[in-house]
Amino acid sequence: MITQPLDLAAHLRPPPRSFDVFFFVNVAVLGLFLTLFTSKFVLAPGETISVPQLEGGSAMTTGLVVNLQRDNLILFEGGRYSMDGFRQRLAEVVREKGASRLLLRADRQTSAQALITFTAVATAAGCEVQIAAEAPAGAH
Repeated sequence: MITQPLDLAAHLRPPPRSFDVFFFVNVAVLGLFLTLFTSKFVLAPGETISVPQLEGGSAMTTGLVVNLQRDNLILFEGGRYSMDGFRQRLAEVVREKGASRLLLRADRQTSAQALITFTAVATAAGCEVQIAAEAPAGAH
């Protein structure tokens, strides 16, 4: 009596006889799902897509990165510039480092006129421009 003071085993009800049916229903449903999700129709191979490749392909690197936000705000090498200030700073950088490829990151707030003006300024300084259009930071 000391090892089982409450005698809980005497107060338990016997398991119901219909309880075994749920086990077989679960096994049948599991078997049905496994049969359906491993069939050829669910795991059928998709259409093959050929991605275009660049002949003699090598990645193009950029020496300079510029963020063009709105029409007259240019972020370049840790500074904020207007178009005229950027023209002067880019000329200094090209004199120091030489002409190189320039990556322009622009978002949807940038107008087409600002892109054209920026491209004209950069090509006049001797840089080749690549444009990367990006969504604003809050958009998904």
